[in-house]
Amino acid sequence: MAKSFQKLEDEIPDLIKRSNKFTIRSSRMNSNLEKYVLKIITEMCKHLEYENFVEMLYTITKELAINGVKANQKRVFFEDEGLDITDPKDYEKGLENYKKKFSEKMAEEYGKRCLARGVFVNIRFHYCKDGLYVEVKNNTPVIKDEEMRMREKMKKAMGYNDIAEFYMDNMDNTEGAGLGIALIMILMKNEGIDPNLFRIITTDTHTIARVEIPFNDKYISIRSVENSEREKEVA
Repeated sequence: MAKSFQKLEDEIPDLIKRSNKFTIRSSRMNSNLEKYVLKIITEMCKHLEYENFVEMLYTITKELAINGVKANQKRVFFEDEGLDITDPKDYEKGLENYKKKFSEKMAEEYGKRCLARGVFVNIRFHYCKDGLYVEVKNNTPVIKDEEMRMREKMKKAMGYNDIAEFYMDNMDNTEGAGLGIALIMILMKNEGIDPNLFRIITTDTHTIARVEIPFNDKYISIRSVENSEREKEVA
């Protein structure tokens, strides 16, 4: 029998103390899951003695998870409409239908459809005394046009320190995911965290969004390790 959210929540403090990582898998976002994620973040930051990061980390995690869930649900929606999401004409038609038809009620239904088809997001926290990262991985790839738009939003967001200002300047061409990306980067900048520690990695099978939060200069970021490995390969 599956455990209740209350039972799972009660186990969080002990699990946080006994490990340095925590993973959740889901095919939809709802109030129970949001509450569970907040509990994890609160206990994790309390354990690490960085409770000032709770609000920012929760906002970032929620944005990443919602974007991942929506991307998965949109792909399943295209499948149900008999459309090829990688075909430009089908994509244009499907996106128009998606915007017209999709609702909160449908999001709940498509969460169930994603679950039935093995489509999900993994929310992973990894933490130590020097820093932490949150990583959201969905097991569907992003199409090239959407990836280009996401990276363009990341580039634009570098020039802003206020989310309202970003929205006003980009209100004609900013979708929910684009606004979420900008919000994450602006939150990081306002906390003095290098926004380059927010990364989106795409492959033919999945998409990963990762945010790293250093607590001190001893933290070794995944990005710096990857760059170092690439330099060794070139040498």
